[in-house]
Amino acid sequence: MRFKYNALNNKGKKENGFIEADAEDTAKGLIKSRGLFLVSLKEIQKKSDTRKKGSSFGMKQRLPIQLARQLASLLKGGVPLFQALTIITNQLDVEKEKEIVGYFRDQVRSGISLSDALKAYPDIFDELFIYSVQAGEKSGALDSILTYQANLLESNAVVKGKIKAALVYPMIMAIVGTGVVLFLIGYVVPMVIKIFERMSQGLPLPTKILMGITNFVNNYYYIIFIIPVLLFFGFRWFRKNKKGKRIWHKFLLRAPVAGNFYLMVLISRFTRILGTLLKSGIPMLQAVVVVSGTMKNVIVSEAVIKMAEMVEGGADLSNAIRGTGIFPSYVADMVTVGETSGNLDEMLTNVSEYYDANINQRITAFTAMVEPVIILLMGTVIAFVLVAILLPLFEMNKILIKK
Repeated sequence: MRFKYNALNNKGKKENGFIEADAEDTAKGLIKSRGLFLVSLKEIQKKSDTRKKGSSFGMKQRLPIQLARQLASLLKGGVPLFQALTIITNQLDVEKEKEIVGYFRDQVRSGISLSDALKAYPDIFDELFIYSVQAGEKSGALDSILTYQANLLESNAVVKGKIKAALVYPMIMAIVGTGVVLFLIGYVVPMVIKIFERMSQGLPLPTKILMGITNFVNNYYYIIFIIPVLLFFGFRWFRKNKKGKRIWHKFLLRAPVAGNFYLMVLISRFTRILGTLLKSGIPMLQAVVVVSGTMKNVIVSEAVIKMAEMVEGGADLSNAIRGTGIFPSYVADMVTVGETSGNLDEMLTNVSEYYDANINQRITAFTAMVEPVIILLMGTVIAFVLVAILLPLFEMNKILIKK
């Protein structure tokens, strides 16, 4: 429950603010423990209920990194948390971001921890970020943990950016090629077909196929647009369905070529986040449980939960990783080395860097391979259209020469 209070301090000056408590009596006790004389106390709707939908496009990727990086720098410089949040608020240019960080500043001023304030925006600051900040507040190493978080978020953003960049050129090529083919079929081919229909001799097979495709596209064009839309929304429903989501995630892990790449991304995320949490001083079991919630694949998330149960039962992390049957033996072997040397967090970071390097190599190879393949496919389709049009024209030319 969240309360708004008006009180007087020991100097008789008014103080207003907000406080979180499970009951009104608890809130009164907390205010009294601060040396304040309570004037009024009113329960209000929690900010998280009204603010959680308040993110704008791109803010989820941008604001956590910016806040973590700047806040870590200011805290390392000895600036108090409230003052650091005030400085960051004044530096921000986007009004919505100023509002969010300003809310954190006001909450901290009223005595609420930063981790609790972050919970008001779960669509921007995920569980991992909030849990790490909470651990930093308890351990007194908030600046170091925020630095780890900024590095983690930036690393994830770089990988996502490279994957998106690798897909941009193939998508542009596919769209342009499809547009050219549709233009030929929709405008050029129908005009040529009128000439072919006046010919008495038989048409070549490629021309007949092209005429059939053209007639279907021109007569049933709405089906061509409706089917992709239905497939898109059907696929979205399938992925949101619990059973369908599980089937899809299992397919992603087992898909030829792409499945291995997908698993590498998940392993990199798992090891980097777990290493970051362990560096932050979070106990092993709690760290593994938090990581399970950050895995975007149901199968892998369940494997990490099983891993946590094994760790809780007294098993080493390396044995727990082997027991899941999901991760390659290389990961378990490296974790064993880290456990033996007492340097597990650094070893997990090394594993993540190893997989990041492999991911970058795969992306480069994928880009180099996809571009010529798409050019070849588009060239083949356009060549077929041209051949189907030119063959009858050659036949007509032969007839005219004979005459």
